[in-house]
Amino acid sequence: MRLAALLMLLTAGCATPPDVPPTYRFDNGLWFNGRTFASATAYVADGALHFSDDVIAAETVVDLDGGYVVPPYCEGHNHNLGGGADGVEETVQAYLKDGVFYAMMPGSFALYRGLIADKLNNPKSIDVAFANNGLTGSGGHPRALRESVMERFERYPDFTKETLPDKGYFEAETLEQLRGKWALILAERPDFVKVMLYFSEEYEQRKSDPEYYGKRGLNPSFMPELVRLAHDAGLRVAVHVESDADMATALRAGAGADIIAHLPSNDSTARISDETIALVKETNPTLITTLSVAKRKFEKRSPELYADIREAQRENLTRLTDAAANLVVGSDTHWDTSQEEARYLVSLGPLDNRAILKMWTQNCARTVFPERKIGRLAEGYEASFLVLEGDPLADFENTSRIFLRVKDGALLEIENE
Repeated sequence: MRLAALLMLLTAGCATPPDVPPTYRFDNGLWFNGRTFASATAYVADGALHFSDDVIAAETVVDLDGGYVVPPYCEGHNHNLGGGADGVEETVQAYLKDGVFYAMMPGSFALYRGLIADKLNNPKSIDVAFANNGLTGSGGHPRALRESVMERFERYPDFTKETLPDKGYFEAETLEQLRGKWALILAERPDFVKVMLYFSEEYEQRKSDPEYYGKRGLNPSFMPELVRLAHDAGLRVAVHVESDADMATALRAGAGADIIAHLPSNDSTARISDETIALVKETNPTLITTLSVAKRKFEKRSPELYADIREAQRENLTRLTDAAANLVVGSDTHWDTSQEEARYLVSLGPLDNRAILKMWTQNCARTVFPERKIGRLAEGYEASFLVLEGDPLADFENTSRIFLRVKDGALLEIENE
């Protein structure tokens, strides 16, 4: 009934040209300011938010009836766009329904990114940043994964095992090869660069051992050169890590990697060392959680291990929070959005609802699109937000009780809702 009444009110506004965002005034909303919710009158004009004391003429006045207004949610790590040309509309609708407007894809095919470009990054879809193909060592991750997905699920029909190299991943065994691959990486016009470290402390042991096919990464000694190349090109570096040593290697590399794509305890009992915590304080990277990976892998298959992993996750989150780390919600769950990752973080306990909400909105949005004014409800920021039925700081489940979505300054309608 609340949404129906709201829609009736919206349709009473003056008509605007189809390509011009309407001007709105939103009354009786409680707006999240990063600490709490405060009552405010907000205006949307030319696609931007305004909280001016001056009255702005509005074509449509919307009574939010005490609704709680938050920035859109965000997905810091997934692979469900850019891995094929099918199912894009369904994936986009799932994101929008969950209130997720921004997403980061650290591993995709340039070909498929091009094929689906018209379905993304517009006012009625989600906005996505792509790394395209990841850089790894010979026989490194994700080569075996790509080949397995191709064979088991008949994915990537435009490729064969022989044509996957330099299309589904980049491999480099020497610095000369790395520099040669760099031209190919830049030619794909990535939004950021993804590199694989995979138990780098065991690199020499794993690099030629068939047992570790698909379970190794780039030579860790190459990281400073990679970071230099990327930063010289104006690109950020996101690093897939498996161990504390991987994370430390990434953060020590030259000016330091910008993004850690997984916390080391996403599927293991790994603890982050004092040295690495110190590097986090020094370099201030973005750390993407992906901790719910453990739930899907081990909750039913190995409950005791799952309990141990959760304890390691709690300890790592507590220490990272004490270090004022820039934490971001990301799921790495192909068939889902980041909503379940956020709920999982709530279940762990160290972080309160406010911290997780900021990780899911402000921190994530500025990670995906650092040059844009998104992720906050502030003067002049892009007019994209969600209106919730209840207070998410009191009950996090209210984050899924969305009764209004505004994106790029216009009301967003969701299919089948």
